[in-house]
Amino acid sequence: MITRKRLIDLVKVKMEEVTPFDEGLAVLSSDVKPITNYIEENIQPALDELLMICPLHLTTPVTLPTVLSYGRKIGTLVLPDGFLRLHSFKMSNWERVVTRPISIENPQYQDQFVRWGRGGNAKPVIVRNSDKLEIYTFDTDSTPVIAKYVQRVNTTSNIEINQKLVDPLCALIAAKVLRIFGSEQQRVMMQEVDEFIKSEL
Repeated sequence: MITRKRLIDLVKVKMEEVTPFDEGLAVLSSDVKPITNYIEENIQPALDELLMICPLHLTTPVTLPTVLSYGRKIGTLVLPDGFLRLHSFKMSNWERVVTRPISIENPQYQDQFVRWGRGGNAKPVIVRNSDKLEIYTFDTDSTPVIAKYVQRVNTTSNIEINQKLVDPLCALIAAKVLRIFGSEQQRVMMQEVDEFIKSEL
């Protein structure tokens, strides 16, 4: 856990390391505000992004409501508010857990509409389609035994995240703010985030 004020202070320190404020960053906009305002505006977007790309073991999953509808051996699950990404899902007759749904743009999605290509108990497939998950293949005599997701974290006061995510979050916020100011140092911050992600894989 980290307080919002402490996070803002750490982001300022991170930015000072690469571009001291007294050098005069020129914002690429007529809407000039205190640096703290830019940081605050980017806390939520940066945390959402980080939780989407970081390894799952660094997230805190919550139970996914499993009110399923079905037809033609396809299960459908409407996503709750604040859903960021799937953490883990398994039906009782599946042989493995699914942690990464595919998108409707994935060529594998079209395979789900033909019997020979559709996901089954040995290799189940979950598709993220707008505000719902499509589950292939779904049997009416099967029930969810694992259903967890990563939800949006409230950033208005105390921010409940894994301590390991604090530094890369600061770097990502700094990168977003530096981008607004047209600073090439944003690349240095993004490199920090990339290196952290790789180190945790």
